[in-house]
Amino acid sequence: MRLFSQLLVFPAALGLIAPISVEAGSGNHKGHHDHHSGHINKEDSYPSTMFMGKTTFVLGGVDGVSDSGMGGMGGMGGMPTSEDKDGTVFHYDTKLMFMTSFTGQDMLKTAVRIGDFAMMEPFGMMGEARLDTAFSSNDSLELHKAYYQFPVGDNMQVTFGPKLRQDDLLGVWPSTYPGDGVLFVLNQAGANDTYSKKMGAGAGITWSHDKLVASALFVSEDASNSSIGFLADEGKDHITTQLAWVDEKFTLAAAYTQADNGRTDNSPDVNDYSSFGISGSYQLGDDYSLSVGMGWKNPDNEDSPDTSMNKVEHGNTWSVGFIWNDAFIEGNKFGFGIGTAETHRDDSGYDDPLAWEAFYDFTVNDSVTVTPAIFVIEKDGKEDVNGALMKTTFKF
Repeated sequence: MRLFSQLLVFPAALGLIAPISVEAGSGNHKGHHDHHSGHINKEDSYPSTMFMGKTTFVLGGVDGVSDSGMGGMGGMGGMPTSEDKDGTVFHYDTKLMFMTSFTGQDMLKTAVRIGDFAMMEPFGMMGEARLDTAFSSNDSLELHKAYYQFPVGDNMQVTFGPKLRQDDLLGVWPSTYPGDGVLFVLNQAGANDTYSKKMGAGAGITWSHDKLVASALFVSEDASNSSIGFLADEGKDHITTQLAWVDEKFTLAAAYTQADNGRTDNSPDVNDYSSFGISGSYQLGDDYSLSVGMGWKNPDNEDSPDTSMNKVEHGNTWSVGFIWNDAFIEGNKFGFGIGTAETHRDDSGYDDPLAWEAFYDFTVNDSVTVTPAIFVIEKDGKEDVNGALMKTTFKF
């Protein structure tokens, strides 16, 4: 953790230099809906293909995470020992995105991705401090997304594909926080089980009229598994519906998700549930925005008896995110988010763990952003996970 102070000092100096040497960037890349129609020039001849790319470097580390195992056998009587995972690590994630339009109204998106975040390490996709940018491919280029969108009439859009994510099918993402975030758990609009961001094959339809937007979609995680197949009883399927109101100053959305985790019996399963979420954002003037969300999870079958050791039961999540654009220096951005670190349960002695993060984007130019961040993730009955990182994002 000795590098943490250096991680925070370097971009501070860079942020003072950047406005002198280059014009501050406008921050036009929105991250989540980077596939919207603005990427296709409607005056082009068709087919027309546009290319975008993003590479992210992450330098940082955590403390408060330990890995208990048999390694070393250094404990008394051959008992397992615990290895602290508090080293400073350097990771990368690269996305290459191709958007092709055949008519000027439709879009075929193909994205390939490569990253070296190990699945189980703290920043990894199954780690205790999972980052929003974490991706594990063992340094191999992989197809990340492939889907097609096209309009039906004036008010309807259909999306389908063999590889996509739940939020690619939604008509509205009901949060402005933070757009390109730090912790994954604080980037699910407060309704973490409803907006699970699961990946697989899927399809969705979105209808809009004036300020009202409605979506219905499904994602099948096991569609590419020949022994299970597409929308099979044993497959892990997620069905989501969303109704949203989008105004100039605010967005409000209600969503419902049913997930079965391939469960065909009545045994309790934490991933076999229904979930409801209400999320929204409000623009406070030109420079400030506030995003708030809550979610409620109801497992189809709960553990019995209901004890603190049994975790399959009703729960809730929430988060609050604040964004300050042009913070201190034009083009830079400050963000702070806080929320549930996991789905909270109503158990005696349960600690109701929270997670919070704070970050500051130094915009070097339209294509380069340096982001120092700190965060804390509380754990029920365990030591808190504390971390700091410096993220450098290159967009091209």
